Amino acid sequence: MVKGFTLIEYEGSKSLSRNEGFTLIELIIYSAIICVFLVGASTFAWQIIQGNIKVGAYREVEQNANFAMEKITKAIRNSSKIVEPEEPGDETDYLFLKMPDPAKTLTKFKISDGKITMSEGKMSPYPLTTDRVEVTNLKFTNLSYKDTPGTVKIEMTIEHLNPAGRSEYQALINLENSVSLRY
Repeated sequence: MVKGFTLIEYEGSKSLSRNEGFTLIELIIYSAIICVFLVGASTFAWQIIQGNIKVGAYREVEQNANFAMEKITKAIRNSSKIVEPEEPGDETDYLFLKMPDPAKTLTKFKISDGKITMSEGKMSPYPLTTDRVEVTNLKFTNLSYKDTPGTVKIEMTIEHLNPAGRSEYQALINLENSVSLRY
């Protein structure tokens, strides 16, 4: 015994050096908590991935539609005459324009195999849209008045190709524009 200190032991005290482990109930509770966390984290990650796919599909459709609309708009502005649809009020699924440039005498726009195609002069048609999208609607309406250079209304609907029918690949855009000839 050390001078001034007394060591008192109680009968019910336990040694701190005892080897304690997890009980079965604790192990089940910890496993359940970890499973809930992992399910939540994987669900969150999956939603982010699907969101990125959806944004990519919409971006693809939007870029194709904007590119095709710009090419058609530019051609109409630079043309000297609307050949088809010829009469005011006429509506067709193709557009023929007479161009001032002799090499591009007749410029044509139409749908071919789900793509908007363009041909200039005697050149063979080339696609303005990619294989990842499908053009489901293309209309040209002659809005011209007599003795005016001419105005054409363009309507198009473009969808992302989705052969499996998955919701994250569903993307669609409708564009409408009216363009007048400069000349």
